[in-house]
Amino acid sequence: KLGGLPNPSEYLKLRNATLSGGDIHIDHIEVVAPVYDVWPPDSHTRIFSANSNHDNEADAARDVLRTFLSRAWRRDVSEEEYKQKETLFRRLRGQCDSFEEAMLETLASVLASPNFLYVVAAGASDEEGLRLSDQELATRLSLFLWCSTPDSELRGLAKKGQLKRADVLGAQVERMLRDPKAHRLSQQFVRHWLGLELLDFLHVDRKAYPHFDATLKDAMGEEPIAFFHELLQHDHSTLEFLHCSFTMANERLAKHYGLKNVTGNHFRRVEFGPGHRRGGLLTQAGLLAMNSDGLHSHPLKRGVWLLERLLNDPPPPPPPAVPEIDLTDPEIAKMTLKQRIEDHRNHPACMSCHAKIDPWGIAFEGFDAVGSWRTKVQGRPVDSVSFLFNKQKLDGVQGLKRFLLKNRQDQFVRALVYKLTTFALGRPLTFGDRAAIDEITAKTRTRGDGLATMITSIATSELFQLK
Repeated sequence: KLGGLPNPSEYLKLRNATLSGGDIHIDHIEVVAPVYDVWPPDSHTRIFSANSNHDNEADAARDVLRTFLSRAWRRDVSEEEYKQKETLFRRLRGQCDSFEEAMLETLASVLASPNFLYVVAAGASDEEGLRLSDQELATRLSLFLWCSTPDSELRGLAKKGQLKRADVLGAQVERMLRDPKAHRLSQQFVRHWLGLELLDFLHVDRKAYPHFDATLKDAMGEEPIAFFHELLQHDHSTLEFLHCSFTMANERLAKHYGLKNVTGNHFRRVEFGPGHRRGGLLTQAGLLAMNSDGLHSHPLKRGVWLLERLLNDPPPPPPPAVPEIDLTDPEIAKMTLKQRIEDHRNHPACMSCHAKIDPWGIAFEGFDAVGSWRTKVQGRPVDSVSFLFNKQKLDGVQGLKRFLLKNRQDQFVRALVYKLTTFALGRPLTFGDRAAIDEITAKTRTRGDGLATMITSIATSELFQLK
């Protein structure tokens, strides 16, 4: 205890996340520690391996450092760099009680180095200096597909100079996508692509939506990640992001959607029945909720999000001194949300932007601020019909899906290629990259639009292997 209070590590928190009702009754709790199958655990032996158990600590330190440095820095390490760390270890050893303690301090300095924290550009690897070396390619590939450092197989192929071979690179991409570590790609890319941080900061009016709670919010944030990973693992068409017949849900989210026979906290594939109004990213509750103000739907935010995230066609920034909607005007107060938006759009300064944004956002009006389906707003029937600038009619979210699938497939697929390639390269794309993006898009489209096919095309492309 510290200051009379229990240590936070002594707390055991239980949450009843089931929806069947009732209380949890605890008979007894037994804690046995340490909870390891073997001792020392694998995390220890991977660093202090058997070959480092020498009587001579200097030899043991040398073995640990030579294994650890090349893994952490993702490249061959020079003799001078090894000697610097060995010198640091000797200096720290006199201040530490044990070999392991001194070595941990030394390894901490390895992890604090820019060589670990950043992808450091090496010198020219060929006469033009434009292509990645095999080791740099292994690092880029691993950061893309695993969001981590290369494993021993990748490092071994890179050291032999074989990774750049088309057959070897393709086989490695296939292997890495099958590995459980590929879930990190789904998690990190989806948050970046869809802007899920907006959901983290969402504050919902609990008086208006008393059923909304932290458990539902967590499930909303997990759904698009699990959905992306399901498409990736089965190489489903990327067009299923626009519409499909299933989603990934747990019990809490299934109740929000009105889906039955789903129990437990784990996410699994759940098929929608005939006539269900959901399917694809556009109707996922978390994405709808994060683009609201927590009380009302927000067509403007939803429209901008669709253009930016899914079509890669962001609207221009608003001009200065744009007039706001005056809710104190009694005539405006009597209008529906759609009518207020249309009235606001009639201002000359607002027309150019809102004509491009509003129709997309109005199509989502069938869903409230927490992504629930609705037919009325403040006692009036929902009006989710809108018209694009070319007079194309969007009849609610279903009409929006039909329009995108009929008229914007190429744009959507290219936008996803663009977003994934930006993530893969770790830099903004430039005008000079456009031809490569078009080539990857065309290759993906001719091969069935599969998500794994798209990622493989990116990872094996010429663009991916250039600095």
